[in-house]
Amino acid sequence: MQKVKFIPGFPEGPSNYKTLSKHLNVLKIDWNKPKLNLKKPEILVTFSFGGILALEYALRNKVGTLVLCSLTPAIEDLGKVKAAKIIFMVGEKEKWCLKNIRRVSKTLKHDKSIIVVPGANHKIVGNYRKKLLEVVDNLIG
Repeated sequence: MQKVKFIPGFPEGPSNYKTLSKHLNVLKIDWNKPKLNLKKPEILVTFSFGGILALEYALRNKVGTLVLCSLTPAIEDLGKVKAAKIIFMVGEKEKWCLKNIRRVSKTLKHDKSIIVVPGANHKIVGNYRKKLLEVVDNLIG
């Protein structure tokens, strides 16, 4: 799974995701000058504000599948995103985030799905981490 890129949320980095880094390539982001230099990732996973960075990238570059975990509510329209598939993941306790995801997902023409993780909040731990790794495993095949 190391070929799967993971963009952490602001202002986090790889040290915040030691458990995930065993399975995903957690990117180190310079949050003062955030830029992504990726080579057409097949699967790009993001968390919270990291989703903004991934979506900016996907407006200019093709991505196979975007997995947007707990996408920050600053997004209005995803219609021009160049991704074959978008999977939204959100914790059941993130009511504000889920409401935004449902709204913004309607702007998509792509293949999309929303996964609500039971009992989870705005952290990729426990059930959330387990479900995320299961989703990525299924994508890899």
